[in-house]
Amino acid sequence: MTHRFEFSVTPAATEVQLIGPEGPVPADLWPIETPDTLLRGVDLVQRLIAADSAIAEGNTLLIEHRAIAGLSVGEAGSLQLPALTDAVAHIRTSGLITRPEFRAELNWRRPTGQEIVGATRTGAWLKIGDEWRRIPDALFDISESVDRLNKTSGDDFAARLRSIATLREALPPTAASSNVQTSGLLSEMTIAIADAFSLDLTGEGAGAKLIPILHRAGGDPDAPLLPAGQQASFAEDQFNRFNTARPVYTLGNGWYVVLAPPLRRALAEVRRVQDASWATKRALIASPRSFLRQVLEADVEDTVLETVFRETTAYADRVVGLGLWSARVLPWIKIGGSDWFGPETDSNSEQAKRGSSRESSGGIIVGDQTIALTPEEAESLRERVEDAMGAARATVPLTHQETTVQVAATYETLAALQALEASRTRGTEKPQKDTSALPQVLVIRPNEERVEVEGAFAARPSIPLASPVGLATTLKQHQVDGLLWMQKAWTIGRPGVLLADDMGLGKTIQSLAFLAWLKAGMVEQRVARAPILIVAPTGLLQNWRAEHDRHLVAPGLGHCVEAYGRSLGAMKSIASDGRPALNTDLLKGADWVITTYETLRDYDRDFGSIRFAVILFDEAQKIKTPSVRVTDAAKAMNAEFRIALTGTPIENRLADLWCITDTIHPAYLGDLKRFSAQYERTPDLDRLAALKASLDRWQGGRPPIFLRRLKEDELPDLPSRNEQVREMVMPVGQLSAYEKAITEARRDRRPGAVLEALLHLRSLSLHPAGQIECSDQEFIRGSARMILAFEALDMVAERAERALVFLDDLEMQGRLVGVIQRRYGLSTTPMVINGRVDGISRQARVDRFQSNTEGFDVMVLSPRAGGVGLTLTSANHVIHLSRWWNPAVEDQCTGRVHRIGQGRSVYVHVPIAKLPDGRASFDQNLHALLQRKRKLMKEALMPPAATEADRNELWQATVA
Repeated sequence: MTHRFEFSVTPAATEVQLIGPEGPVPADLWPIETPDTLLRGVDLVQRLIAADSAIAEGNTLLIEHRAIAGLSVGEAGSLQLPALTDAVAHIRTSGLITRPEFRAELNWRRPTGQEIVGATRTGAWLKIGDEWRRIPDALFDISESVDRLNKTSGDDFAARLRSIATLREALPPTAASSNVQTSGLLSEMTIAIADAFSLDLTGEGAGAKLIPILHRAGGDPDAPLLPAGQQASFAEDQFNRFNTARPVYTLGNGWYVVLAPPLRRALAEVRRVQDASWATKRALIASPRSFLRQVLEADVEDTVLETVFRETTAYADRVVGLGLWSARVLPWIKIGGSDWFGPETDSNSEQAKRGSSRESSGGIIVGDQTIALTPEEAESLRERVEDAMGAARATVPLTHQETTVQVAATYETLAALQALEASRTRGTEKPQKDTSALPQVLVIRPNEERVEVEGAFAARPSIPLASPVGLATTLKQHQVDGLLWMQKAWTIGRPGVLLADDMGLGKTIQSLAFLAWLKAGMVEQRVARAPILIVAPTGLLQNWRAEHDRHLVAPGLGHCVEAYGRSLGAMKSIASDGRPALNTDLLKGADWVITTYETLRDYDRDFGSIRFAVILFDEAQKIKTPSVRVTDAAKAMNAEFRIALTGTPIENRLADLWCITDTIHPAYLGDLKRFSAQYERTPDLDRLAALKASLDRWQGGRPPIFLRRLKEDELPDLPSRNEQVREMVMPVGQLSAYEKAITEARRDRRPGAVLEALLHLRSLSLHPAGQIECSDQEFIRGSARMILAFEALDMVAERAERALVFLDDLEMQGRLVGVIQRRYGLSTTPMVINGRVDGISRQARVDRFQSNTEGFDVMVLSPRAGGVGLTLTSANHVIHLSRWWNPAVEDQCTGRVHRIGQGRSVYVHVPIAKLPDGRASFDQNLHALLQRKRKLMKEALMPPAATEADRNELWQATVA
């Protein structure tokens, strides 16, 4: 063999070199000089580098030990690394856990139990004598956990318990397994680490007690961390024994719970309130996150607060009992599922296996959960709700997708259930509750079951319709038109508008221009002075400040109050009823206020007490879900005029559009129940086209409520976008695998088989299985799509231009970048952006790609990870090597290059594999489906997400 891989082990990493006839080969030349027999190893190297698990330095590749431990047998073999060890890890603890001298000792034994003398571990390697063997990832995690435990400071009991808990999590479920044995304390104790909590409340008056329920952040929001017995021991006994929250609690029977520091600080406040008055407890349960902000104050971001406290079902039930906001139960009209295709769907999940076998005529919406119910299930639930109401029980449990949802036992629930049956009369009586003494959120009339409140036109004072004097940026023509639209909508008295321009058209600058125009009217005393409120996701608020300073001449909109994050602390106060509140004088005195959706929700009574001149909701898809608190808070605000901004007014279903529209102009689209029945139950193109016309058509000079423009229509100076769809007959091997899959799919009658077959055909249409371990030429020739893609890349290279290739198969990404580097003799491997690349590395790769605009280069991206939030205008070619089921996602991918800043014509390449006999292939059918949905998105507001009907249509056209 002319080339071989060699490795050496250091404490920091595993070092790998490629040795050629003349010695070590520089790492950046591996893809070019490596013989075909070792190419699989080079492709693995590219995947490790893309995932930031390895870096190349000169002749050497440095691979993290964790990545080495995670290699499969085949992957390790491709780098000519040794086999896994068969050694057994034995762990023994010594000393008392409460004492600093507590230790865990790990030694290595033969499978027979004999101790291996002299065995030493370095990272992911075990050295026995002169021989290295790899340690599998499970043993690596255990070994690292033992080291961390023994390095923990002897005086830090909580840190020691956290280390023990990490070690126990790394251990197999049983006390002893084929490669791990334990003895002593580790096999007899259970340590739970809590970093989130929810609240319940028992009793009333002086006997009321707060019940903290512990959770793990990121887990099931309704699943407690502890079993029932240990949870009761913590909340009802241990928590109340001490005057403040402790880092560790002993729960008996070998159980310990360790509180993460932010959680400990939050629970310290809960413990303080436990001994306070009944009114203070009511205030805490009414606004728990507000209390947390006061405790954690400026050094904890809103996103941390959202994870520390959870608004679980138990909390929602208690809120109902206190007369606070509660999740409403709504009837739901059945719509086909959308997550049926691509990596976002797990074809092996139980839900996927059930597929379309579950038939239901509708269901209910509880909070933000949509629950399908068969007629029999709906009738059973109705009977149980009636029984619970008769027995004065507040809720009824309902199992949904392997979790239990608590459904309120109220007349509203009965009405929702009875609305599913046309033959039944819906009850309208509502139970009476004495809530006069309880703190209240701003309860709204939601327009969900019926129209209860309508937005009214009210003529406003006249302000000359012109660009504001204080605008520092020259508006493009479509932005001038957008400003005029908002000005006219305000002047004729509309309650609000929805600006839904395509990304990149400048929704922010249009809005700032309108706000500056209105502010000038206030200065000239044409309009009564009132503050302006901008609500946006946390990450965008500083962008609003920056855009304000960039586009408006000082002082712009005037004095700004930042009502979020670190700045919120100075605004806090205590209301007369003991609840956390905001200083409304500061809000009223501001010229403009910026805040988050979560802060608006938590302090809705304070914001709602102020009459704002304008409330602007940026990324308004945050309020697309009916009957959740964020949406209710937005709808409850008091404003002269409302503006909603979003580039995606319909993400999943038409009800998204209804909810956003109902926020800015209540009842403009009627009630949700009728809207869903009319437009969602059986989507009709003519009805949807009429709906769009009712939203965006100017009538007699009267501006519409909705404005939606696309880049290609509004930016005449934007370079042209040329789509090149090319088809090629599948090569023999690909065709054989495809036909075999079709035959098997026709015979398969299992639940979920349709989805599995479509996913398999999608994979084969990209590249047949088993073709990755071959030469570059064989790899390219094995797939029609790959041949066409490289023909396009050949043309791009000849022109010395640059391309983005969108591909979601991670293993194929690794192979592809190696082939590209070798084929075109690139000095470095093309960069990759996928879901495994962190934000910092992702931006660094974007900056590097953008900074070098000359010469041929390629970047490979996953559609979901690389399709949003990136500007990559140094490329002017896009190759959709693998297709996505949602045309909006595919268009976002293309939008990375076709946007303001692009100076060259853009070419979009769509390679398609076809069959030799004229039958429509999977690729051809999917392309037709995406094109049809893309047209409907533009013309008739059809949701872009693929539906069950789309899936069945694709199946029929391809397989049946």
